[in-house]
Amino acid sequence: MDFAKRSDFSKDAEIVAINVPSILMKTFIKSKINEISEDDPILAMALKKIKKIKLMTVSGAAQSSLYEKFNTYLAKNDFEELMSLYNEGTRISINTQMKGDRVKKVMLGILDDEDQVFVDIKSDLDINALNLLIEEYEARKVEHQAIIEQ
Repeated sequence: MDFAKRSDFSKDAEIVAINVPSILMKTFIKSKINEISEDDPILAMALKKIKKIKLMTVSGAAQSSLYEKFNTYLAKNDFEELMSLYNEGTRISINTQMKGDRVKKVMLGILDDEDQVFVDIKSDLDINALNLLIEEYEARKVEHQAIIEQ
């Protein structure tokens, strides 16, 4: 991750970093996308548009300033906070970087007492198409709820 340097971590910190290029992702999930597309078109569309995923987990570095550096990185690179959640001591931040009406990057930061997880997703999602699919998904959800209540 661009905001993390080795010097930011204590010596006892455990770090796992994974970089998954799109060619590898598409190889593993291509058949699943076809299965998913009927049941969940939003997820299938989103998976098709993902170009690259980076994941970093840090354990045992609770006193580091990494989360603050993450927030500084987001501000410098014009990310907008889409959502921030707090649950039982865990903070989750979901941020997007837009270019016109396209979502180019999604960055997630997850922080609790012991661990920090950062996910960097490069994509090319059209926000208008995404909104239409979300509306369709919500309509199906309401329909499904009405069937259950009968």
